[in-house]
Amino acid sequence: MVDRSDASAPVRRLDDGVLLFDGAMGSNLNEYEDQDWEAPEEVTLRHPHLLQQLYADYVAAGADVISTNTFGGNLIRLKRAGLLDQVAEFNRRAAEMAREAAGENAWVAGDIGQSGDFLVPLGEITPEEMYEAFAVQAEHLKAGGADLLLCETFSDIQEVQIAIRAAKETGLPVFATMTYDINLHTMMGVAPADGLRACEEAGADVVGCNCGNGPEEMTQVLQQMVDAGPTRPLMAQSNAGVPELIKGKVCYTYPPERMVEFAARWIDLGVRVVGSCCGSTDHTTALLREMIDGRGRSPNGG
Repeated sequence: MVDRSDASAPVRRLDDGVLLFDGAMGSNLNEYEDQDWEAPEEVTLRHPHLLQQLYADYVAAGADVISTNTFGGNLIRLKRAGLLDQVAEFNRRAAEMAREAAGENAWVAGDIGQSGDFLVPLGEITPEEMYEAFAVQAEHLKAGGADLLLCETFSDIQEVQIAIRAAKETGLPVFATMTYDINLHTMMGVAPADGLRACEEAGADVVGCNCGNGPEEMTQVLQQMVDAGPTRPLMAQSNAGVPELIKGKVCYTYPPERMVEFAARWIDLGVRVVGSCCGSTDHTTALLREMIDGRGRSPNGG
């Protein structure tokens, strides 16, 4: 049972234990054979049973936090997809469904992904427009019942800071992660230590990394963050390895048992929030739950 009486409860939980997030959303939805959507957010309204089952599976697997199907639910992405008029419904309903599935057993993270466009001068989006895009999404997620907001998979320092500041305006805790490739930098050339500091300076309550690579590379990213001296708890959600194209299909082949072994190493490094990303399933979450419980409530396994 989780404490929802205090907004700071998910962060306070980190004082005496490790918080377990769920796993992938998009790669699981992509397994559905009869896909009739352009944006994953459409699944919430078109096929609610798929989303309800996915949420329920992660709760049953023991996740402390489940994330909403709203990665691309900001004004900029939805406008490009011709879905701007549904921004409120996509975000609120996804959060409401997650809240229903979570019950008293898990917190709900309102998922906020990057905008998909570049800020000026590289692109045409102004900082003010980007702030509005994230702020509107964050408010709808809160209204739907989100307990915290997760700004994830960012590559640009200015953009992630805008997202964090917009999310902070809701009064909910904000977790923020950037994504680092196999060269241990983001697509925009940001090093782990710089990404860590940028998220901290913007006010994120928890900072770290997700997606982008497999557990081996993420271990190196986390070590650089630890060496930089984080002032906030660290978070890590790895892909199930680097994606491979097999018979025309994107596949993730990394064994979940090995992912759990690396997650245990991350906890030893000081990471307080673990989960998984692209290519993972509720089976990965269940194995992570077993590992965490086997270590006891102490962050150091004591």
